[in-house]
Amino acid sequence: MADYTAIFEVGESIVNVLRNKMVPEPIAKTEQIGLCEPQSPEDFQLTVWIYNIEMVKDSGTRTGFQPDPENPALERFSPMQVRLQILVSAHSKAPAIQRYADEYRIIGRALQTLRDVPSIPQEFLVGSLVNSTEPVLMEIKKLESEELSMEQLQQDGQALLCDNCIAGNDTVRENKSGCTENCSSRVQHYPEN
Repeated sequence: MADYTAIFEVGESIVNVLRNKMVPEPIAKTEQIGLCEPQSPEDFQLTVWIYNIEMVKDSGTRTGFQPDPENPALERFSPMQVRLQILVSAHSKAPAIQRYADEYRIIGRALQTLRDVPSIPQEFLVGSLVNSTEPVLMEIKKLESEELSMEQLQQDGQALLCDNCIAGNDTVRENKSGCTENCSSRVQHYPEN
């Protein structure tokens, strides 16, 4: 059953997927990929940052009640579903002359990894998500200019924007829609409403 820690656990699960597919090339150590805001990457070369959380329409209190799994005589609200928008950014430690090449390689591999994994495999899930009966899905979508300005993106360095949908109480759902791939050097990864 997904718990109140599910938002953090989705971030950690995405980090696990990236660590598995991106080490040792293009990133040397698993410790260099982690949850962190892009403005202060510390020792990370690839950061995952949840920058927006929104409730999915028609979830939680709007969909009525369901039996409580621990006591079927009681009812509780249906699981709340939320959409997380995630910024994945690269931070090369190379000299300036090679920095952008490294960052583009890192972002390219991160994009390839997340595109090849439409749902987070069970072995990479952590915490309460491990016992969830539904997958945590991911989808690539073009970044719209009103969603995040180019000035913000330029301040954050090379970045890949992703989004996935999670929920509490064993429910993880997401709209299936088409995907598009590129908006300058940034890509947004999330389901549409």
